[in-house]
Amino acid sequence: MNGKIFRLGNIDAAVFEKDGIPSLTIVPAGTAEQIVPGKQGSCSCLAQTHVRGVPHRVPYSKGLTMMGSETSLGYHLEGCGMDGSALLIRLRNENGLVYEQRLEPAGNALVCDSKLVNNGNADLTIEHVSSFCVSCLTPFTEGMAPDQLKLHRFTSFWSAEGRHLCESLEELNMETSWSKWVPKVTRIGQTGSMPVRGYFPTMGLEDTANGITWAANLAWAGSWNMELFRQKEDAVLCGGLAGFDQGHFRRTLRPGEQLELPAACITAVRGGIDEACEALLSAQAERLEIRGKAEAEAAPMYNEYLDTWGTPTEKTVREELKAAKDLGLSYFVIDAGWYGKSDDWSVSTGDWQIRESAFPDGLRVITDEIRANGMIPGIWFEAEVASNRSDILKEHPEMFMQDDGKTIIQTDRAFLNLSRDDAQEYLDRKVISFLRDNGFGYVKIDYNNTYGIGFDGFESLGEANRNNTLGTYRFFDRMREQLPDLIVENCASGGHRLEAGMMQRCSMASFSDAHECPEIPLIAADLHRLILPRQSQIWACIKPEDTDRRIIWSLCGALLGRMCLSGPLQKLSDEQIRLVKEGVAFYKLIAPLIIDGSTKVYREGIAGYDHAHGWQCAVRRGNDRAMAVIHAFEKNGNAFTVPAELNGYRVAQSFLDRDCSVKLVNGNIEVNGTGEYFAGALLFERTRN
Repeated sequence: MNGKIFRLGNIDAAVFEKDGIPSLTIVPAGTAEQIVPGKQGSCSCLAQTHVRGVPHRVPYSKGLTMMGSETSLGYHLEGCGMDGSALLIRLRNENGLVYEQRLEPAGNALVCDSKLVNNGNADLTIEHVSSFCVSCLTPFTEGMAPDQLKLHRFTSFWSAEGRHLCESLEELNMETSWSKWVPKVTRIGQTGSMPVRGYFPTMGLEDTANGITWAANLAWAGSWNMELFRQKEDAVLCGGLAGFDQGHFRRTLRPGEQLELPAACITAVRGGIDEACEALLSAQAERLEIRGKAEAEAAPMYNEYLDTWGTPTEKTVREELKAAKDLGLSYFVIDAGWYGKSDDWSVSTGDWQIRESAFPDGLRVITDEIRANGMIPGIWFEAEVASNRSDILKEHPEMFMQDDGKTIIQTDRAFLNLSRDDAQEYLDRKVISFLRDNGFGYVKIDYNNTYGIGFDGFESLGEANRNNTLGTYRFFDRMREQLPDLIVENCASGGHRLEAGMMQRCSMASFSDAHECPEIPLIAADLHRLILPRQSQIWACIKPEDTDRRIIWSLCGALLGRMCLSGPLQKLSDEQIRLVKEGVAFYKLIAPLIIDGSTKVYREGIAGYDHAHGWQCAVRRGNDRAMAVIHAFEKNGNAFTVPAELNGYRVAQSFLDRDCSVKLVNGNIEVNGTGEYFAGALLFERTRN
């Protein structure tokens, strides 16, 4: 073998040099010796970099990909070795450009931290640089590996986050050309400040013949790029900042300066995309900070938004609090509309003055009442923006992003330039001090638009985007540093910021804005591949006009993550409250599985999510217990069997629609119901012999 092999937890990392080009591949631990000779090295360098003005050696690539620059092909391996548990790789280019990469085991994956340093004597203008580049795929088959490679991606739109796409490389027209000369590329990415818009920053490549899947994700809340690249016989997964072609990124590094790149996570596992995504999530779980007893228990909560829809008052909060106090909840969150100089609070977004007509006695008296009733008080902010009619924009326009000297306005929002110290200090006063002074222990940070590719003040729009993204992280870090007990919820019109960098800085996130939609269980189950279920806050809106069937449907949807009740609880009947209590009690039984478990989703007949046909059953296992959450949509057949492979288990507890019956037979779940849109949940325990 013409490379060096390093054991990193459950993964072998192989660093090759072929024709002078250093490349990286990863495989499950113990399989590196099976890498075939033809895949021991690649024409794709592990540090894809482009310096402005340097030629591209890959033909027909301009505008298609920024891979294959002569900058990348000029690197040589300067050093490669272990530093404790981590692998350090150092490459150098003839012009003094140094690429350093650190691969650290975390869970069943590798956290990839990379940086670019100008150790030369001249300025170098960078237009593209990757956080990771894994090549030599598939390493276990000589040649093109026809009919065995599948690419996995996850689309995301408002109220439709995380839908899985799986296509063969043949379907994607990613077979190599007869000459192996021109490249083929499948590229995904996002431009702006909503990183999970269009796609999640996650890709996977599955080798069905060898039963191995490679996957990667990026931890970055700004513009990003990921791609599957193929020119020769190997496939290459690469990702990082959106380069100049996609994100108008250009940064001049002067001698001695460095550029730290977005963190990434990469893995290679035995199994399919479910196993690969669980490996990526295991790295997030290992680094997640758990704050307080409620987070340790993944406690349920209440948010009042779907009761008042943006018009909370002292009166409404007290009515809701009276109804919620005996349900066993840990958080009570006041959502949008608590602020403003008038009832039209949207014009005062960014000024953050308590709306006196709604809360004449202020908010401290309310938070004290919430705590007296055994819950932690929370509140909503859209901290990084301001109304185009706000006082702060009129008084300090310099703190806001501009395009060609004019304030960027998207719909009715202007955007704070968080690369500026004065903007950070403003948020310290208006958000962090407000939370402290008013006794809040929970904050929901929303973000309901994007400023686009970038703004004035930097040498490129992409560099502006990069600096503001770092400013966003800085604000979240400051909140948590200054308020050590604070619980932070990540929201961006629902799920537009469900990337690993934000999730690392928050206790949980709004999974979607599909507040009352019947397809909530489908979206929630999809997200088990992409964010930790313990961080996936799922709303169950309960209304007086809801039937028992609808209430159980909504509550069962919330069993797929962190349960968040909403709606006018104070208007529910005694029987409806009884059902809600039963659902919350069942949630608490299965919460340990939400915290630590492994999910497999079974579906039949599901094509469209709007007016879905068929059924879904999400089964989650952990230690000696398991749970199943069942939702039957339109045209479900009323009787179906879930091949759940639960041999050796028994039903310990259930929460079912009254017209739904469930039996466990030979490890399979047999479901019988009537009509459409019925749901139920089961808790299983392993039997003892």
